[in-house]
Order: sequence, then C-alpha cells, then structure tokens
Amino acid sequence: MQIFRPYVDWRKSAAVLDDLRLGKQRVEAKQVLNAFFRKLGYIRDGLKGWLSHPIVILYYNNGKPYIDDVVGFFYACVDEWKRRGKQSNVNLDDIQQYIEKTEKTPGTPVNRIHEIEYRRILLVKDPKHYVKVFPYEEIVEVLETEPVKVSGINSWLFDNPAVYRNFVKKIKKML
Repeated sequence: MQIFRPYVDWRKSAAVLDDLRLGKQRVEAKQVLNAFFRKLGYIRDGLKGWLSHPIVILYYNNGKPYIDDVVGFFYACVDEWKRRGKQSNVNLDDIQQYIEKTEKTPGTPVNRIHEIEYRRILLVKDPKHYVKVFPYEEIVEVLETEPVKVSGINSWLFDNPAVYRNFVKKIKKML
C-alpha cells in the first residue's frame, strides 16, 4: 500500500503520476480510509490488513485522522483518471457516513521531506516518466540530497545503498 504525494497539493500530485500508480491511488486511498474506520470500530468485518501499515499510521494521527486530506487526494486522483479518458468505478459512497462522523485533524501530515522522498521513490520506480514530468530543479534536489528514511515511503532504499547510488548515476546521465 502506498499513497504517492510528491506534492502537498493533491491535484499537482495526481497530475504527475504515471497511469499505473494513478490508477492504484484511487483504490489505495480508499483502503487507507477503510483502515481508519476499522481502527475506529465503524467497520467490523474482521479484516485486519493494513491497520499497522506506516502510511495508515501516518494519516491516522492517533485516532484523529487526516481524513479530508486523504479524501481530497482520492478525488484528485479520480478526476485526473477521468481527465485521461479512463473509467472510474471506485467511489466513497459506502463509507461516506463514516467520513462525516469521524473527528478529523485538518491539514496534512505530508511535509517538505515527504515530498522530496516521494519524488525520489517515483524517480526510482519509473525514471523515464518522472524525468519528464518533474521540473529539473526538483530532480537535482533529489539527486543532490541524501535520502531521509521515512517509514512506509522509502525504507527499502536503505536495504541496499549501492542500488540507490547506481540509480543516481543513471538519472544524472538522463538529464
């Protein structure tokens, strides 16, 4: 599970995502919301997957989730998906009552470090796409800064630093 937020701005984030990730974001944002509602006891279906995932924990905020942030990102992804001419049958109708009754934290947990690390991960996952959509200055920022370990976003980068170093060399050649 992952929510890719290379920008705090939902629409800007959705607009740069490749089709594979954008399509999944609609589903994964809803999975994060469902995990909130399971943790809060609203949904009692016995499913326990994702409840302890670092992204769920980040957005859950100790029981006062950043629901409006996840919902806003969900709709930005749906809108972008449709703008690209694709059909979307994913909606929040079945959980709307929980969205409305949950005490929320305004704003977003996404900060500048998250934005950079999400851009780093997206560049690793699909360099050909992301070298084209991220501004040059943002790519340089990623390449010239050391990764900051953020649970649920980029932890796996730290398992094999040599692979990451090779990636940096490859991207520098692409610029």
